[in-house]
Amino acid sequence: MAIKNIQTAHLVHDLKNPINIIESGARSLIDKPDRYGALNAKQEKVIKRMLRNAVRLRHLTNSMLEVDMAALGIVNHTECIPLNFIRDSLIEVFDLVDPTVSDALEDEIDIEKFKSILKAHDVHLEAESASLMTKVTTDETKLSLIITNLLSNAFKYKTKSVFLKLGVDQDSVSVSVRDDGPGIPDNYHQQIFDQYFQCDKVEGFPVRGHGLGLAGAQALADALGGTLSLCRGAKGAEFVVTVKTIKAA
Repeated sequence: MAIKNIQTAHLVHDLKNPINIIESGARSLIDKPDRYGALNAKQEKVIKRMLRNAVRLRHLTNSMLEVDMAALGIVNHTECIPLNFIRDSLIEVFDLVDPTVSDALEDEIDIEKFKSILKAHDVHLEAESASLMTKVTTDETKLSLIITNLLSNAFKYKTKSVFLKLGVDQDSVSVSVRDDGPGIPDNYHQQIFDQYFQCDKVEGFPVRGHGLGLAGAQALADALGGTLSLCRGAKGAEFVVTVKTIKAA
C-alpha cells in the first residue's frame, strides 16, 4: 500500500501548504478578536468546527504518508495515554455524524461523563478509567488512524450501536470495535484486507468503499508489531487491533 509514484508522494506533501493556510486563518479568527473582530458563540462554534476539519484534512494527508512510512518500517514511538487517541478518533467520526456530540466530547475531561455522552448516543466504551489513563509508548498517530478507520466503518454499517473495548497490559494495547449491523459474510473474511477488494452487493451487506481503509489499517498494525483481525462468530462486524507497546513506569 506504499505510495509507489514519487510524484504522488510529493503531491500529498505539497497539499500541506494550502491546508496550513486554512488552519492558520481559522485560528486567527478565534485567537485575535482585537484584529479581526469578536465572534459570537455560534460563529465561534462554526469556526472551531472548520478548524477541526482543516486539521483533519492535514491528518488525512499525513495518514497517506504514515501508511507509506509503515510499509518502509518507519515507526515513531511516543508516550501517550489511550484516552487521547480514543477521544481523537471518536471526535473525528462524530464530526461527520453529529458535530454537537464531537463538541461535547472535546470539552469533557471527566472520564465517566465522557462515557455517558457516548452511551447516550449508542456508543458503548468498555474500559477501566485506570486503563484509559495508563501511560504507554507507541506510535500514537498510526494507532489513531487504525481506530478511526474501524470506527468509521462501524458507524457506517451499524443498525443502532457501536461497541468499543480497550485492553492494556505490560507490553500491548488492544482495541476492539464492533457494530450491530449485518456483519461480513464468511466467504469475504480473508479478502477484506486486500487492497482495492470490495464485497459484492448482497442482501443486507453494502459495498464497502474503495477497499483501501482496511488494507492501510493492516499495514499500520504490522508496522507497530501488532495484528488486525476480524472476529468470527461475532454479531455484526468486530475488528480487534493489538499492538506492541512499552508500559511506562
